Amino acid sequence: MQSNITYFVGIDGGGTKCRAEVFDENGLSLGAGVSGPANVARQGDTARNSILQAVTLALTNAGLDAKTELANSAVGAGLAGANLPSAKAALKNWRHPFAGFSFTSDLHAAMLGAHGGSNGAVLVVGTGSCAAALVESQLYQYGGHGFTIGDKGSGAWMGRQAAIHTLEALDGVAPRGALCEAVCAHYQTNSTIKLVDRLNHAPPADFGELSPAVISLAEQGDKVASAIVITGTDYLTAIARKALAQSPGKLVLVGGVAGAIVPWLAKDVADAIVSAKYGPEWGAFYYQQSLFQEA
Repeated sequence: MQSNITYFVGIDGGGTKCRAEVFDENGLSLGAGVSGPANVARQGDTARNSILQAVTLALTNAGLDAKTELANSAVGAGLAGANLPSAKAALKNWRHPFAGFSFTSDLHAAMLGAHGGSNGAVLVVGTGSCAAALVESQLYQYGGHGFTIGDKGSGAWMGRQAAIHTLEALDGVAPRGALCEAVCAHYQTNSTIKLVDRLNHAPPADFGELSPAVISLAEQGDKVASAIVITGTDYLTAIARKALAQSPGKLVLVGGVAGAIVPWLAKDVADAIVSAKYGPEWGAFYYQQSLFQEA
């Protein structure tokens, strides 16, 4: 370990928020901080600013002088989009203020935390979605292709489906029911033009804001909302089964939408669910520590 490093920071950076947690070298959590989105593939500058802000808030929450300790902290980050070559290149060239900075995907960090660094499977359902298995340090990923061409079953995907239905209902080519009304109420408009203007360039997190309404209406038996949730969770069941086939036995759910979709998963997948040993922030800390041990 470098002599000037006194603290380690683990980061979980996703499409909606970035959470940092400060640890001492023994893994004792000292404080945490939360900032904005940290998808490094979609919004690189925003993500890097979110990382810096979250680390600063975490150090302050730990009762430390952030201005001083930024330069004495080794930061390990699990970040959405960090597995893509363009994002990797940008992060490697980042002139950060930390004593050390390493990164991996948010999925890898979540996996390491969920099973304490051991073999296992995870199903991630937050702003995005994917499943993965860790087998003797080898990570196998299913899904997680991003909002534009994937992330089926995620909060953002559900919200996008709700928005599509609402626009069709307002145009009169789909029945106008409870889901349409819920989306219009959320955005306080019944105008297709205003909805398109609001959502045409919206980030995934904005669509994710609609997912609680979709799930709530599905639970109440609304046919349109139920169809969206069933389609999404059928896909989530399929990728969870792929992960469990690689690393059988235990499945940890990760992400802000994960708990809400459990009743919709197939029984064999639901029966495999166990509680996480640690959070993704600890997983990023573990990843950082492993690099120091290899050095």
